[in-house]
Amino acid sequence: DNSGNVTVKDFTLNVYEPVISNNNQVVEEDYNLFTDVKNDYKNKNNKIGIDISSHQGDIDFKKLKDAGVEFVMIRVGYTKGTNGEYIIDTNFKKNIENANKYGIKAGVYFYSYADSIKSARRDAKWVIKQIKKYKIDLPVVFDWEEWSNFRDYNLSFFGLTTMAEEFMKTVEKKGYNGMLYSSKNYLENIWMNTDYDVWIAQYNSEVTYKGKYKMWQICENGRVDGIDGYVDVDILYN
Repeated sequence: DNSGNVTVKDFTLNVYEPVISNNNQVVEEDYNLFTDVKNDYKNKNNKIGIDISSHQGDIDFKKLKDAGVEFVMIRVGYTKGTNGEYIIDTNFKKNIENANKYGIKAGVYFYSYADSIKSARRDAKWVIKQIKKYKIDLPVVFDWEEWSNFRDYNLSFFGLTTMAEEFMKTVEKKGYNGMLYSSKNYLENIWMNTDYDVWIAQYNSEVTYKGKYKMWQICENGRVDGIDGYVDVDILYN
């Protein structure tokens, strides 16, 4: 990077041919039932929940409650690119109000395009402003996924991690718990070690990441009563 730091990593590049179906072919839907995840993984030391945004459309929270959803992580919003206009998720207000109404524990996440400590701090302050009047039981999460444009950000791995920690430090000053979201690959190869809690995405029957984590996004193709379509399913450890 432009600070003179060099990091070298071995990697495997898998190339897949696209699967093309014709109109006469029946393609079986691939999904994971929330009830199956709960039956397989629920114990006294965890909670089973989902993460949601406007992509899930209108949600019946009573059905979620009846299905045994113990928590929801709700997208607050995002920006139009780096240092762009803040956009609140169109369903955020409805989702957080219903989670509070039905007594489902709630946390939030923000999809960030931050490129500096200053912009990450600004993101955190905007998020705090949106959530301050609601009951937030679970972490406020920094979600940064601009990997295809990483070189354009002129960030070192240290700079990226420090930026994320600024977001989490800022929300913790207001009494919330900060958390970092990322996949196993990036946690192992790009993010540096942090003392903040981690929410790991790894779509597998078990987590093979060797670092510490507080929450596991186990799949992105979950099905649960109350939501039409797919939803991510998560496990939160006590």
